[in-house]
Amino acid sequence: MTINTGASTRIHIGPRLTADLPKDRTAALTQLKGLTYVEIGEVESIGDYGDTINDVTFSSLASGRARHLKGLADAGTCELSIGFDAGDAGQLAVVAAFMDRSRFDYPIKVVYVDGQTDYFAAKVMSNKKTGITVEGVLKRTVSLGINSEIYESPAA
Repeated sequence: MTINTGASTRIHIGPRLTADLPKDRTAALTQLKGLTYVEIGEVESIGDYGDTINDVTFSSLASGRARHLKGLADAGTCELSIGFDAGDAGQLAVVAAFMDRSRFDYPIKVVYVDGQTDYFAAKVMSNKKTGITVEGVLKRTVSLGINSEIYESPAA
């Protein structure tokens, strides 16, 4: 395996989940792989995503040393910069997911040029039009609030 650029990376959104993902990692990945996704067109960039674990510290009087424990895991939010296309099926699905106020997440699939695929569950937390200038491309900026771990699936 070698390094690659982000060129040819694709991001997709699936139908709203009707239940939480299974706790078992293999079962969750199997469920996510079995869904039908629509590609979000004209994506310019995909922001950072992935877990950060909070540092929980404990200071013992006897030892005089702080100890570090792992606390809450948070995959954070991922910003998408998208060239605005009002007729793109993927962008329309993103807007529908933004408007949806249910408690359930939407599955997201990111496919890299080498075939490696990441899956996660998220809510669309923002949908803004940006880049409104005389010579700028009108864009949609979307924020995905990630509510699951990132399930990495190697290329077949």
